[in-house]
Amino acid sequence: MAKEKKQYPEDFKTMFGVSVMGLAQVVATGLIAGTLMLYITDYSGLYAGVAGRAAQVAALMLLVGRIWDAINDPLLGFVMDRSPRTRWGRYKPFIFLSIPISSLLVVALFNIPADLSDTIKVVLIVVLYIIFDTVFTLQPFNSLIQTLTRDANVRAKLLIAPRIVSLFFAIALTFFLPAAIALGPDGVTPNIGLAVIVFVAPVTLISMLGVALVREGRHSVDEETVTPKDFITMFKRNRPLFISLLVLLFGGFLFNLTQVASVYYIKYAFGVENLGRNTAILGIVSIFSIIASAFLSKLLLKRFTPGVCVMLAYGTASVVLAVLWLLNLSGPISSMTIFVPLLALFYLGNSTAFIPNQIINMECMDYNRYILGKSLQGTTNAMAGFIAKLQAALGSALVGFVLAAVGYDAQLYETATNIPASLFSGLGIVYFALPALFGFIAVGVMYFYPLLKKSQRDRVYAEIEQRNQAAETSSADSSGLLDESAVAI
Repeated sequence: MAKEKKQYPEDFKTMFGVSVMGLAQVVATGLIAGTLMLYITDYSGLYAGVAGRAAQVAALMLLVGRIWDAINDPLLGFVMDRSPRTRWGRYKPFIFLSIPISSLLVVALFNIPADLSDTIKVVLIVVLYIIFDTVFTLQPFNSLIQTLTRDANVRAKLLIAPRIVSLFFAIALTFFLPAAIALGPDGVTPNIGLAVIVFVAPVTLISMLGVALVREGRHSVDEETVTPKDFITMFKRNRPLFISLLVLLFGGFLFNLTQVASVYYIKYAFGVENLGRNTAILGIVSIFSIIASAFLSKLLLKRFTPGVCVMLAYGTASVVLAVLWLLNLSGPISSMTIFVPLLALFYLGNSTAFIPNQIINMECMDYNRYILGKSLQGTTNAMAGFIAKLQAALGSALVGFVLAAVGYDAQLYETATNIPASLFSGLGIVYFALPALFGFIAVGVMYFYPLLKKSQRDRVYAEIEQRNQAAETSSADSSGLLDESAVAI
């Protein structure tokens, strides 16, 4: 018996496109969150020999970017919602055009000419980062996926597939520093600029192919044009969105703070000479933990609502970080035997929240339709994107302020026999203590999510379905009346 061919949006073409269209965003986000601060402080040549100055510049740049984000994210999301629907859809054209532009900006950001003055370097870094940040907003992947189906189970499949695929590509990203060192001039100094080009170029092409293969759905084509009043009403009445954004704000720090601080901690706790090897080892461990989390989240979603899954995930990750912080109080954790398993458990717990959080973001779009009759996908997705970028910037900024406070000097520390205890105590706060605290806060905030219980979700979706059926019936009746009028004439 021939195997039944799956229908849209579960067909191979759509699933493949959805799985790879966000790869360029994954790589760019990983480079910005995990390598940009290190590049600016250690390898850009910015304020060389002036202790803490480069870290201050990087932290200030990221904060300025977040101020701009507070303006451009909601604005661009609203613009996308109001844009006319083309033959390719409403959101697909924005994504397709923004991917190559943002990739070029990432490459430029990591290739600042070394012979420029410090002032010009600072201006270039800030300008390129702000433009990149703006273009990056025009990639509403969740908005596109939300148009494909309203079925929660199908949405989970559409989210799990790209999660797994992107993680396999992220495995290569864990070898970024070793690759950069291999491309460097002396086997020790990394050529970060060239490595960025090598990593970004292929995934950009793959992502554009993926977007081209996905046919945007029509679940929102019956909605009226979005108005500024809808935008205001959404913020007043969409309590699930407000709560979910708070959860994203606090919960996201678990990843962003640890991502930025980990490179500095690993570099000096386990030896500068072992940086490439140890980052690769920990990267592989984290990737396999994250891959396992995709399957774990799928199992949990069969038994619990997305909100409960997020609480379990962040709670587990925060407990592990609290343990690491206590261990760090007596000095840097120098045993990989202790460090690696605990980090693996942290990544497993924290990453289990990813897919449930994405589903919650789509629930907030559905809730917009429930209260407004309009989904506002672009605006809702942009708000979540703003929170994600806010965390990335604040995470880097906090680490930058800690480095500035302890007078961090990369040239001095790389050859120093003894690293000041203040560096490890400061990194311990931003690497372990603060993320753990924010994670526990996220768990507490999620308790107030209006769709936390299954009964609450079922009631909202039942009413949405009733309204859809009523609209379809009304449309059919109107069509019938027009036909009768035509016959009479």
